[in-house]
Amino acid sequence: MTKWLIKCSKCGNERILEVSFNLYLVGGGRIYLYCPRCKSNQFHVVVARVGEHEAQQGE
Repeated sequence: MTKWLIKCSKCGNERILEVSFNLYLVGGGRIYLYCPRCKSNQFHVVVARVGEHEAQQGE
């Protein structure tokens, strides 16, 4: 399983999503799912794989 950092296009809430496929290849880096802050389904932008994001923050 791969962990991804995703960001809601409406409210900007970031969270981790764990799936078994490459989200960059699905829907052009966008995924439509439920946002707990908006309390509705919204588009989310794929920010990075969690390992990549942590490495960039450490630089």
